[in-house]
Amino acid sequence: METQGTEEYEQPSTSMFPLRYSLFPNVPPYIRTLLPDQHYDPPLPQELMKMTWAAPSGISPVVEESVKHAGLTLTQGQAAKQDSPYISSVWETLPITEKGKDEIDFSGLNAEVKINQFPGLFVIGRKDRLWTCYEKMMKTFGRNSFGFLPRTYIVPEDREELEKVMKASDKAMIVKPPNWYCGIGIKLINKIGDIPNKKNKMVVQEYIDNPFLINGLKFDLRLYVLLTSIDPVKIYLYEEGLVRFATAKYSNDPAEIGNNFIHLTNYSVNKTSSDFVFNESPGEYEGHKWNLRTLWKYFDEELGVDWRPVWEATKDVCVKTVLCGHQHIKQEFSRQLKSEYSCYKLFGFDIFFDQHLKPWLLEVNNIPSIHINTIDAFVNRPMVAEMFNIVGFHIPKVIAAKHQKAIEDKLKMSRSEQSLGHDHRVYSRLRNKEDIAKTDQFSLDELCREEYLDRILSDLSPADVRTIIRAEDELSQTCNWSRIFPTSSSHPALQFISPPSYSDCLLDAWERKYGTSQELRQQGRDILRDLCREKIHLRLCDAVE
Repeated sequence: METQGTEEYEQPSTSMFPLRYSLFPNVPPYIRTLLPDQHYDPPLPQELMKMTWAAPSGISPVVEESVKHAGLTLTQGQAAKQDSPYISSVWETLPITEKGKDEIDFSGLNAEVKINQFPGLFVIGRKDRLWTCYEKMMKTFGRNSFGFLPRTYIVPEDREELEKVMKASDKAMIVKPPNWYCGIGIKLINKIGDIPNKKNKMVVQEYIDNPFLINGLKFDLRLYVLLTSIDPVKIYLYEEGLVRFATAKYSNDPAEIGNNFIHLTNYSVNKTSSDFVFNESPGEYEGHKWNLRTLWKYFDEELGVDWRPVWEATKDVCVKTVLCGHQHIKQEFSRQLKSEYSCYKLFGFDIFFDQHLKPWLLEVNNIPSIHINTIDAFVNRPMVAEMFNIVGFHIPKVIAAKHQKAIEDKLKMSRSEQSLGHDHRVYSRLRNKEDIAKTDQFSLDELCREEYLDRILSDLSPADVRTIIRAEDELSQTCNWSRIFPTSSSHPALQFISPPSYSDCLLDAWERKYGTSQELRQQGRDILRDLCREKIHLRLCDAVE
């Protein structure tokens, strides 16, 4: 067993220090991720440069830039598939992760390695599977709660129903391959004869023909959603994003149904238009791609429209969309993985506003493009850097064991018995007798929320402490990312989790008690610090699966 002392490292005076300490004692530090124009002070020790990122299927330029700027080792292609004790992260971009089954062997993942995927994500990443999950939620909870995804038909099985609908109306439909992206294979149709007649599944959605327009152009939003845990559910939304415009004036004229420059907002489609203008000045109302805060400024300055209720409604859509896939993802995670450290996921959500400023979900991208041209880099560089700090990457144990003294010397750190390396106990899904007894107490009782709010935070068990300190360490790194679930007011969404887990209820109670102000949150963190000094969170001695 690793030696873990009770000493705490003195917090560095600079935010450029290569290591970021946990808020809590007896939790190992994380590697700090910086923006391209920032530099470590003091420099990253050479020993830590051995930390390796593996990208077997390639890597986006912004992510590659972030890893290399940190001074870490990056291996790509076949070389990245070799086992190495120095690997701390896997960045996987396989398109086949949007197939109807997992192509990644999560069960073989080293407990010290973090991967940018969860098992089972295809249930919301594939358009056909997303509709199946969404329709189930809509039937259970009603259209008032689940009325944000256009009516979808999956052909060939729904072909007869689709034909009846199209015979009764001349309303346009939009055809989409269920697992493609970048606008590939998308087209509008308004004739029954244009319904795809293929053995492979295709998705046909009702086309929203009353878009909110700016300067006569249709637009949508690319938003970034981060899932850091499935039990408990923890969801973040980036407060910036991309606004993508069509390049031709909007029209519902049936003769223009084939003009993708009118009806599609995908960058990959519109950049081929001779009318497309790149935006080289973030913050200005120019070009066919803006950053999100420029849109909000336009609402304020040019339209006199309060965008804040629209943004809150959009957050609601994002939470409910992830929860559509919760049951399957949680089941697969529990089956294949044993560490809470292993997974995180960055999604690209495409959101559309109709003329009433109602947000609609167009699709979920499991592999969002993270481009590096001017407007994209303005959004994506800080987004990725902050995401990596929220997620938190630890030093592999083998590096800490061999080089701790040298690292401490080069970083002018005081000597500590506490290991600098990854500690599996902080992320263990094992439960000791105390954990199990408390969990059973709340599982066996049919408690309403008011009852568990009063009781569940009493006598925090080791697993309770681990769950909450992970959540608080993540939250402490947010600046432009906001956690949208759980929050002190998100408890109504718990009804959409079937059923909420013990950990979901625990964080709900924690946010209710400590999440309404920074003063209260600090009080809660002080309680956790005292428990971590006593190493309560590391108690696994009689743990069982």
